[in-house]
Amino acid sequence: MSEEKIKILERSLKRERKARKQAEAILEQKSMELFRLNEKLSSSNKMLEALLDDQSSQLNIIVDNSSIGIVLNQGKNFIKTNKAFQHLLGYTEDELLEMSTSDIVFKEDYPKTRDQLMAMSVGDIDQFSINHRYKRKDGSAILCKTSVSAVRNNEGDIKYRVALIEDITQVERQSRLLKGLNSLSVSILGKTDIFEIGWEIAKNTANQLGLEDCAVFRVDEEQGKAIQIASFDCKETEDFSNIEPFEIPITEGIVGHVVQTKSPILVKDTSEDPRYVVEKYSRSSELAVPIIVDQKVVGIIDSEHTSKNHFNEEHLETFVNIANLAAAQFNNAINVMKRNIVEQQKTKLLKNLEVINQELNDYAHIVSHDLKSPLHSMHSVISWIKEDNEGKLDEDTLEHLNILLRKVDKMNSLIDGILRYSSIDREHHPNQQVDINEVITDVVEILSVPNHIEVITTNELPIVYADKIRIQQLFQNIIGNSVKYIYKEKGIIKVSSEDLETHFKFAIEDNGKGIAERYFEKIFKVFQSLEKNNDLSTGIGLSIVKKIIEMYEGEIWLTSTEGVGTTFYFTLKK
Repeated sequence: MSEEKIKILERSLKRERKARKQAEAILEQKSMELFRLNEKLSSSNKMLEALLDDQSSQLNIIVDNSSIGIVLNQGKNFIKTNKAFQHLLGYTEDELLEMSTSDIVFKEDYPKTRDQLMAMSVGDIDQFSINHRYKRKDGSAILCKTSVSAVRNNEGDIKYRVALIEDITQVERQSRLLKGLNSLSVSILGKTDIFEIGWEIAKNTANQLGLEDCAVFRVDEEQGKAIQIASFDCKETEDFSNIEPFEIPITEGIVGHVVQTKSPILVKDTSEDPRYVVEKYSRSSELAVPIIVDQKVVGIIDSEHTSKNHFNEEHLETFVNIANLAAAQFNNAINVMKRNIVEQQKTKLLKNLEVINQELNDYAHIVSHDLKSPLHSMHSVISWIKEDNEGKLDEDTLEHLNILLRKVDKMNSLIDGILRYSSIDREHHPNQQVDINEVITDVVEILSVPNHIEVITTNELPIVYADKIRIQQLFQNIIGNSVKYIYKEKGIIKVSSEDLETHFKFAIEDNGKGIAERYFEKIFKVFQSLEKNNDLSTGIGLSIVKKIIEMYEGEIWLTSTEGVGTTFYFTLKK
């Protein structure tokens, strides 16, 4: 072999060795990288496993401590339940795992969910929500909102169902209560009849809570009674107008105790409560709640039931809310009823008064007629005796006869006064513009005022809108009264007026004998005269004055000093 070929073979061998070393180096490096990568992968797997374990634990903690019930079902069987669901129904988890869904659902409620479950089975829906009742371990029912979701496998078949179950009993109760209160509020709005309002309260309460009956009482403290105004029996016709009256003293019974304590009373067993009073027939439990306005019991809502322990806190809460809502309207209706009773009594009294007044007026006219006739005869007989025996009778006998004549005249004047007094209210004359200046002039002329007495007006007197005859009677009686009791040589009667905001004020002042203050009120009463033996006074004149002034919404009073004079003041509405 030539030397040249040997050199070529040596160079090839060197290149091969070099390439092998490079490959070995690369292989060693890649092996190291692969080893490190395996180390990292192993570490990651451990971290992932730890994370999955931690998340699973957290999920279990969340599920177990959730306030909402969580259930995992496979078919009708329970696979997993949380504490909230177990507490909701009163079962342990082990007990539930031995049961199926049909054991906790009321048969009458199952059709509500059947259609939804069928739609989920055929793949039409993956979730739905529904409200229905669950049967608790103690047999009671609880209303829940149930949200169901399907967990499917790769083929789309349902592997599990997850249900979230929330207790909505209280929410539903509050909603029902709110609807009931709203219904009651609308039904009594604008009503003022206590019986209608009582009926609406009784009917609404009984229907809302499904009670056997419900009665409403109003409290009459004056009579010391609770009086039934409405009674609703779910088995009877809805006619509040035909209730049987029932009253109970507010010192007796459950109802009476509520009035005394102003607090609700829930009696679970009436046979053990000595306060219980049988109305129509005995019942086993009772609930009574006060209707209170301004710390005062104005009514009672009461219900009885044939079963013991029937009433609960829900019933009590509803009763209290209804009582609070209806209190103002109920109390207003009671006030309206009282006003109506007073108005009826007032109307009846006024009618009776009209009858009595008419009878008195008729009696006064009949008596006056019957009295006047013999008085005229007496006057005539006495006058004839005087004429027939002129010059034959001594002075004492003549004086006695004259006294008799004066007494007859006074009696005649008294009868006329009674007739005038009794007819003031009945006589109606048209009101007109009455000039008081002209009235004074006419009165002076009618009274034939003696020359030694002067009647003067100190200012221009007003014009009033009134019955002229009554106004003339008014001034004639006062001025006439002054004329009677002026014994001085020079008598003065002053008439003046003052314009007030709504009335005219008049003053009639004289310088007569005056009146003692203790007689200021007495003189305005009928038949009251300060001088018992005065044949000129009937004691009716000032009574007529007072009656006329009151007809024109005015007042009369006086000031007087004995021996100096008297001033009468009075007002007449403009």
